[in-house]
Amino acid sequence: MTEKPIEKAQFEGIIKEDKVIISDSEGIDEFFRNSYIGNLEQTEEGQETLVLDPIEVLLLIERNRLLIWENNNKNQEQYNFEKLLEYFIQYDNRLWQKYTIYMDLRKRGYIVRPGYGDGIEFLVFKRGANFEEDAAKFLIYPVYEGTPIELRDLDKISRVAMSSRKDLIVATVDRLSKTIYYSVKKFQLLNKEKESDQDNVL
Repeated sequence: MTEKPIEKAQFEGIIKEDKVIISDSEGIDEFFRNSYIGNLEQTEEGQETLVLDPIEVLLLIERNRLLIWENNNKNQEQYNFEKLLEYFIQYDNRLWQKYTIYMDLRKRGYIVRPGYGDGIEFLVFKRGANFEEDAAKFLIYPVYEGTPIELRDLDKISRVAMSSRKDLIVATVDRLSKTIYYSVKKFQLLNKEKESDQDNVL
């Protein structure tokens, strides 16, 4: 007799614009403390809640761990992955590419946390690390098809990576939704002290 696979618990979320809120303490422990997903916040009443970004919501919906209803009304239709992706894209039209990178990193066993902004989309920790105690090892800078890289931006980000002793990784998604990574060891513009209307030459 074969054993049936154990179904993992599902938790309800409340959607608020481009975030989803979880108040269930078991859900908070399961997602944040066990899987390093989401960010902890407190309500005005002092209640601990877990705030999820769109890519994290999509991950949990795809894994069948999260339940969300349209307009937060259980009498209305429940969101599936496709409908949630369509909903969140109104806030970020690069969401699918970002999610593809995020999912690939998670499947490789890395802890992935939100980045600094300014192009650095994700902080990635070594396998087995504790993101609350350990420092991130990699900075992930996504490059999207059809969007050129500004050399000055890449120069700036590479300096941020060097000063923080992290490895800069440029990630891109091809037409087959395959993620490709490039390690940037050192990048520097020449003649940067010379101001000109034209781009500097590498």
